[in-house]
Amino acid sequence: MHRPSTLSSRPSALPGGRAAPSTQSATLRLLEKRQEWEAIAALDEATEEIVKSLEQLAAQGNIMADGGRAVASVMNNWPNVLRVISLFAKDSSGSAAVEAKEETAGDGELPRLVRIDANSLAQGN
Repeated sequence: MHRPSTLSSRPSALPGGRAAPSTQSATLRLLEKRQEWEAIAALDEATEEIVKSLEQLAAQGNIMADGGRAVASVMNNWPNVLRVISLFAKDSSGSAAVEAKEETAGDGELPRLVRIDANSLAQGN
């Protein structure tokens, strides 16, 4: 018993070597999917570049934040510097020492001050 061949009835094997309409649509769909994949790969690459750029910006932001803390530390010290300058700008009769004690009563800890006579340093060398 021989069965008739089903090869000729398959839509992909039409006489004349032409592909069936469903095969053409599958090929077109495959091409569309390939284009979508290429577009997604390009987006993925662009995303990686953006991530690298943002990481660099974050590092620069951290550097700027550290610099800001240093500037804030200096700015917080200026009132003490100006107070010391005003103490030494007044007459040296002793009234400055009394005023300094009055000013420091509510401030807490003052920075250390050392007064060095520059003339004695110049003569010592």
